[in-house]
Amino acid sequence: MNRQCIMEVIDLIRDDISHETMRSFAISPEQQTFAALRFYATGSFQQVTGDIMGISQPSVSRIVQQVSTAISRHAGRFITFPVTAPQQQSVKEGFMERFGFPNVLGCVDGSLIQIKAPSVREDAYVCRKGYHALNIQGICDSKKVFLNLVVKWPGSTHDAFIWNECGINSYLNENPNAGYLLGDQAYPLKQFLLTPKRNPINNADHAFNRLHQKTRQLIEDTFGRWKCRWLMLHKFGGAITIELRNAIKAIVATGVLHNICEKKGIPLPNEDLINTDYEGNDEMYDNGDIVEDGEVFRSRLIRERF
Repeated sequence: MNRQCIMEVIDLIRDDISHETMRSFAISPEQQTFAALRFYATGSFQQVTGDIMGISQPSVSRIVQQVSTAISRHAGRFITFPVTAPQQQSVKEGFMERFGFPNVLGCVDGSLIQIKAPSVREDAYVCRKGYHALNIQGICDSKKVFLNLVVKWPGSTHDAFIWNECGINSYLNENPNAGYLLGDQAYPLKQFLLTPKRNPINNADHAFNRLHQKTRQLIEDTFGRWKCRWLMLHKFGGAITIELRNAIKAIVATGVLHNICEKKGIPLPNEDLINTDYEGNDEMYDNGDIVEDGEVFRSRLIRERF
């Protein structure tokens, strides 16, 4: 992040993290923000961050909690799903211009982020890869900006369950003609959530699957860029070392920061790490419940466009 961007973040949360007085050598909002950003960006132990900045480890711990809470309070301002007609049209035009895929409101997927073992329901957080994690659901636009993040479910939770419980599913159930998301085989096929054809039988089916895969790759790239910029989230940095409640706030905070950086065109520091940490859920959605209107809608789309 460049100086201007960092100062904008500081100004965004200054009132939330400022001390009323400077007694007892209170740490300034600038120092607090720098310490938290360094922790997010390196994934190193808090003691290391504290030693570099001349702050004690307990102080770094409090700072990360306070800054994460402050930034996450603004998530609704920076991570927004399009609900008005102009917003939706703008997102659809982005996908159409880049891929030629019509009426797309976003791409959805899940990604695992490693955490330290929580003290409650520890076994539920063990993911299919054998470590403790959160399964994060993300939806992105054509510019690799998050439109929605769901950060609360244990690593053992299936993508389809998280989707069925999320607010965007409820919104699209009530507004099925708003557009559709693109998801992989982990998701149920619906009119507003298109998945690839499992058994393509003709050229049109294959063409649909190819374009679907190419377009949906955006959410995997978005997760990759997010984790590459904030190594706290990347397997390269190991498990997030703070307790679960604060880890969730820190993850949301980095989602806000990711969108700020992407919208400002700030380059990545470690692009070679982008494709080394995709931790999606490869399990298929297979309960025998392919929604009929979803199958009809997808078949008509393939027939008319492919």
